[in-house]
Amino acid sequence: MNLKQLEYFTAVAQAGSISAAARSLHISQPPLSTQLHLLEEELGTALFERGARSIRLTDAGRTLYTRALSILDLADTAVREVQDIGSGLAGTLSVGTISSCGTALLQTRLPAFCRLCPDVRFEIHEGNTFELIEKLGRGIIELAVVRTPFQTDGLDCLYLKEEPMAAAGHPSYFAAMPDGPLSLSDLADTPLIYYRRFDPLFSAAFTREGISPAIFCKNDDARTSLLWADAGLGVALVPLSIVSVIHPDSTAVRVLGDPSLITRIAVIRRRDRYHSAAAGRFFDFWKESGDWIKAPGEESKEISGNTSQAAPSSSY
Repeated sequence: MNLKQLEYFTAVAQAGSISAAARSLHISQPPLSTQLHLLEEELGTALFERGARSIRLTDAGRTLYTRALSILDLADTAVREVQDIGSGLAGTLSVGTISSCGTALLQTRLPAFCRLCPDVRFEIHEGNTFELIEKLGRGIIELAVVRTPFQTDGLDCLYLKEEPMAAAGHPSYFAAMPDGPLSLSDLADTPLIYYRRFDPLFSAAFTREGISPAIFCKNDDARTSLLWADAGLGVALVPLSIVSVIHPDSTAVRVLGDPSLITRIAVIRRRDRYHSAAAGRFFDFWKESGDWIKAPGEESKEISGNTSQAAPSSSY
């Protein structure tokens, strides 16, 4: 089994037919079919169920497909690492980003970094915090911009300042509510929409206040929460910074005043992995920007390649 066979295999799996895969690979069908048969013979199992017009993966094929994607990503990473040696601040930097980091990443830091390192290009992997930490561990990305809370074992972390959660929805939902930051009791009878990952955070806060919230929808992306709120279906509870990225004109935004409902954006990297020159400069650039802060109890520590900040202590 070699990388070329895995490339052919994933192309067929994605295209759904050998003819379509051959066109995307710019090769003829016979050598592609031959390589697939050789791969199946080597593994001793069928990877595809072949139909008259299309083929689909068997259980074994689905397992190999998942592994093949990781192997091909790691191979690309290895090539970049070798090419990076001696090339200085150039090449492609693989960064993982969450959907709610737009303000922190794009409005100031990334443009400034690009001016400093104009020869660096980017490969962005989007996902939630836990997916990106997994990709970081597998070497698919070098850095990730994520959001607390998360486990910091084996990671170097830089945190931005705390930000509150906000309530966003049609203005009619807030018409009878008092001015200023909202309390949880203000939202007691309001249909709420939020990202499932924050369920422990909100559940603990409502329990402390003795409130049974009217939860309308839980989902897997803060952007989805805002889109549903913009449709008038309820009030989205999201980190304040994402509202500046996705803020429809019809949506009103109110900050939540509960001090336990806070979160932070962080840039992280694996402490035990190779870091390209570009990745090291990107991490240092965030540290030098002056708006990162140490976690509680870490005031006396310096952040470097051999140290790491603990996660901020909080109720979640």
